[in-house]
Amino acid sequence: MLPLNGHTVIGEVLTRCWKIPGIDYVACTVPTDDDKLAYEAFNYADVIRGPEHDVLLRYMLAATELEADVVMRITADCPLLSPELCGAVLDRLGRESAEYASNIDPRTFPQGMDCEVFTYDLLKRADEQAGSDEREHVTTWMRRNDVRRTNVSSPWKIEGRLTLDTIDDYRTICAYFGHPPFERLQAA
Repeated sequence: MLPLNGHTVIGEVLTRCWKIPGIDYVACTVPTDDDKLAYEAFNYADVIRGPEHDVLLRYMLAATELEADVVMRITADCPLLSPELCGAVLDRLGRESAEYASNIDPRTFPQGMDCEVFTYDLLKRADEQAGSDEREHVTTWMRRNDVRRTNVSSPWKIEGRLTLDTIDDYRTICAYFGHPPFERLQAA
């Protein structure tokens, strides 16, 4: 909910999602008990609500409601995601007739530029077969099992973190956008 680039962080993420080549629809899954986040996300996309600790089920509910054939997973802590890179991952899934495509296996892009794409059929299998330890992160079961997969890699391994987990991460991301972090905005 922190301000970033004229939006909130979630607003920046969802704005970038709309710019991904090949994306037809953007939805945000939000825990049932987080009204503030749901209200903010609804300014940018449809919101599907579900259990806080069963993110896999939230994705399944969203994909089913939207009748999606393909689903892209992007997390709200990645406000520097690249629409072009996400589009390349989506394109790779279709070109290689894969069930799962990503840019994290192996990781050659900085953490925070993560993108995973998978078919509805694979999501459904994961929902039916995943153990309780595989439900908090949508793709854990997919990455642990034998599925047709592909990966988009950089020719150079780029180390680093561009994800938002701490206040220091927020300061770094604010610097990328060329504006002061929230605490400096409050003081002004």
